[in-house]
Amino acid sequence: MLYTLSIMKKQFAVFDIDGTIARTSLLQLMVRELVSRGKLGAGPGRDIEVMLHDYRQRIDDDDFGGYMKKAVEVLFEALPDGLRADDFNEVISAVVNTSLSNTYVYTRELAQTLRQNGFFLIAISGSELHAVEALAKKLGFDAWVGQVSYEQKDDRLTGKINSLGKPKAEILESLIKKFDLNTKGSMAIGDTTSDVGVFKMVDNPIAFNPNQALFKVARENGWMVVVERKDMVYGMEMVDGQYVLKQVNA
Repeated sequence: MLYTLSIMKKQFAVFDIDGTIARTSLLQLMVRELVSRGKLGAGPGRDIEVMLHDYRQRIDDDDFGGYMKKAVEVLFEALPDGLRADDFNEVISAVVNTSLSNTYVYTRELAQTLRQNGFFLIAISGSELHAVEALAKKLGFDAWVGQVSYEQKDDRLTGKINSLGKPKAEILESLIKKFDLNTKGSMAIGDTTSDVGVFKMVDNPIAFNPNQALFKVARENGWMVVVERKDMVYGMEMVDGQYVLKQVNA
């Protein structure tokens, strides 16, 4: 489930996608698009939205894979005849366009700046492979991993879900070896505790709009915290055991 586009670079930055670059999860956008196209009923669509919302509100968020799998099961249970591959590709295209018009300013500009400075950009997401691939390409990433894919038979998606079943840190470790990357000066940006393992592998971790669970871990480790609200971006850096608030986009 790994695709690459360009040459190796020594320094790297790894980004989560859902809630870190894209303001809305790719699966959530996919569900909304299927409902708007009449491919999925409003009831199942609402059930999945509630499920994903409930996950985001959890203090202990280490079971993202379980929530994602259950949400996709509900999705395909409501699509007993499956989904045509062409329809799925059209939905993915629409989701990417929506995501690109609704990204967080801080993370998108950070990715652009890092790319201009020769960083190798990596996206590791719990979302579906083709959606992650399409968005990562548009954002100019060099490598990406989607941890979930949907099995296809002939011209239809069957509803069977394939999953890597690996934590992000293990995935990143394999990428570092594959591309001969150096962790010196490296960065990681994420928003939940599923990113903690990755944070511990880099020099510059950034907890971006963290939920309560990640904020607690970030505070314990003295990691930088960045919060974006409306058109304002605030960074919190640990100084003498206390977070100091500063405006980033002044």
